[in-house]
Amino acid sequence: MQPRNETEFEWIAKSRQPSMGREDRNWTGNFVSNLMPATFKAYSKILHRIDGWYENIDNPLSPREVSFLKIPACEKLKKFVQDRRNLQQSRIRWKELAELLNVPFAPEINDGWYRTKLEEGCWPRFLHGPNEGALEEEEYLELARVLRVFTESAECFFRFADIPFIGEDRPLLFKGGLEEIASFLKTGAFQFSPEYWWPPEHDWCVCTEYDLAFTVVGGPVRLISALLENPVLECLEVTAQARIDSFAPIPRTAHLPDANPNNFEVD
Repeated sequence: MQPRNETEFEWIAKSRQPSMGREDRNWTGNFVSNLMPATFKAYSKILHRIDGWYENIDNPLSPREVSFLKIPACEKLKKFVQDRRNLQQSRIRWKELAELLNVPFAPEINDGWYRTKLEEGCWPRFLHGPNEGALEEEEYLELARVLRVFTESAECFFRFADIPFIGEDRPLLFKGGLEEIASFLKTGAFQFSPEYWWPPEHDWCVCTEYDLAFTVVGGPVRLISALLENPVLECLEVTAQARIDSFAPIPRTAHLPDANPNNFEVD
């Protein structure tokens, strides 16, 4: 992986829609188009991996300790994680959690939707992940494998986020092979995943924003279809207008009764 000039990143920086802060009275959310150009034919969200967490199952507190600390039982989630473990399946897919907690598996989904359905403290007791701003190595390798089929050039660009390194004089933009990214990250030079990946032809773009628990991919329809059908990566099709912020409301569906006349679930 070789450092490159920041000018290679300008096509993305200049094509993104400017973001507003939530404090702005005209703010209506953040969208895919705030991350990357809205010119691609299709878009997908790769949902970062979630696994069962067994520490509190294998080493439970005593009933007295639970009572004193006022820890919720979380029986529904605990049983679900235990059952998956019995099937020797550590990974828990977002869609499975959505079905368990009666949450719509919709394009704007984020892990905050699940947390509104759980008592405080249940998630970290029995679930690990999803990572914000980072894919797992398995996900890197699989994404790179899929992208290779749709990439003409031998090397692509990888650009890391500014925010963790503000004030530091270090390169953030690199060029290298798709298969190099997982090993490059093992060097420990960067805490997060590259924020952007793209080929010289600009045929596709990958964005793992440093505080999001999912990765967005824009590109040709065949690429997005391949991601949606991939058995390793858990993906949802989105549009350039889909919200990506954690304040996106849970949409009302037929199986989610809601008295709210505006058809949205509210906190």
